[in-house]
Amino acid sequence: MNYEKLQMTADKSEGSFVRNLEGKTGVGFAENHHVHKDWYATTMSYDDALELAYDAARDREDILAPVKDIQGSVDSDGNFVFKVGDREFIPTDHAIEQFAIRAGVPSSSVMRELRKQEDYDAQDADVMTYLANNALRRLNQDKEYRLRTYTDGTCRAFVTDKYAPVDNRWYLETLQEFMPEGRLSHWKGDEDTIYGNILLPDTILDYGTDDDSDYGGMISIGNCEIGKRRISQTPSLFRSICLNGCIWGQVSGKQIRRRHIGTIDLEALKVEIGENIEHQLPLLPNGITKFLAMREFENGDVSMKNIIAAVCKDERFTKREASTVLEQFVTYENHERNLFGVVNAITRAGQEFDSATWVKFDEVGGSLIDTDASRWSAILKRADSMQDKDFEKVFMTAV
Repeated sequence: MNYEKLQMTADKSEGSFVRNLEGKTGVGFAENHHVHKDWYATTMSYDDALELAYDAARDREDILAPVKDIQGSVDSDGNFVFKVGDREFIPTDHAIEQFAIRAGVPSSSVMRELRKQEDYDAQDADVMTYLANNALRRLNQDKEYRLRTYTDGTCRAFVTDKYAPVDNRWYLETLQEFMPEGRLSHWKGDEDTIYGNILLPDTILDYGTDDDSDYGGMISIGNCEIGKRRISQTPSLFRSICLNGCIWGQVSGKQIRRRHIGTIDLEALKVEIGENIEHQLPLLPNGITKFLAMREFENGDVSMKNIIAAVCKDERFTKREASTVLEQFVTYENHERNLFGVVNAITRAGQEFDSATWVKFDEVGGSLIDTDASRWSAILKRADSMQDKDFEKVFMTAV
C-alpha cells in the first residue's frame, strides 16, 4: 500500500539537541527513523516478532473437549489444575476467570482470589476443585470448550467452541505488508497478546530538510488470541529523546471492533485494517500540533499537585497509579506548569505498570490532548477546591 507522505508540523527547534546527543549506541537519530539511536536499539524487526510468534505457536495446543472430559483437580504439588483426560494444566488467572464466568461459579473472582492468598495451599486448591466441579456438573456434558494449553503445563484460556482468535502471526504479517519499513517498539506482550507500537519510517513521515524536531508518529497496535483485548490500530505520538520508549500521547482514530466469535473473514479483515491505517496516518501531524499546544493551558495560581489530583480523580486512578503520576511529574516534568506536563507525567507513569495499565494511561493522555479552554477551566476549578482530605483519597500517604 502506498501512502502520501505526511508533512509533520512540530516546531523544528523542539529537539535540536537530539541530533548531537551521544548515547550508548551512537549519536543522534537512527537512520530512516526519527528516534534516538539508543531507542532504536531497543526496537525489533517484523522478522524478530514473527519468530517469537511462531515459537509460541509451536509450544501450544488448543484442546477442544466436552464438559464430561474436563474436571478440576489438585496435582501432586498441591496446585489447582484443569484435568482433561489424563493431562493436567495449571490455569492462569485469566483462564480461571473465563472458566468461572462460563461455568457459572457464583462469584467469578472467588477461585482466583483463593489462589492469590499468600498462604495458598492444597486445601485452598481443594476448595477451588469443589467449586469447579460443582459448576461443571450443571453444564451440558456434551458441550465443548476450547482450552489453550502450553508445553510448560499452563492453561491460558478457557473459551467456547465458537471462539475464533485472530492469529498473531497473520496479524503481524498483515501489518508488515502495509508498513514494511516500520520498527516494533514498546513490545510488552507475551505468547498470546500483542501490546506494542510500530514506529513509522521517514519514508512515510516527512520531517523536512535538516529537521531536528524530536516528535514523531507511530501506530499503537493490539491483538489477543485468548480474549484479553481486541484487534486494534491507533495513531500515537512519541518523543525521540525519551530513551525508555515512553509514548507521549495518543490521538484517536477509527477503531476496528471485531469480536473473536464464529468464522472470521480474514480477507475482509485485511481490507479493513488497511483502510483503518490509511484513515489514521493523516491524523498524526495535527496530533503533534495539538500536543504541543497543551503548553498554552497553564496552571495559573493553582498548584500542580492539585491539578494532578483532580485529573487522577476524574480518571479513577488507584492511589498507587495517582501517586506514580505525581512522582513522575516531580522528577521529570516540574518545569512544565501546564497540561503538557500533566500528560507527560501520565504517559511516563504508564511505563511503570503492566501492559494493560500502560495502554490505559496512554489513552488517558490521548483524551487530554483534545482539552479545550472550557474543559481546562473546569479542571482548574475542581483542582483549586481540593484540600488535604482530598489528597488522602487520591494519593498514597507516602506522597
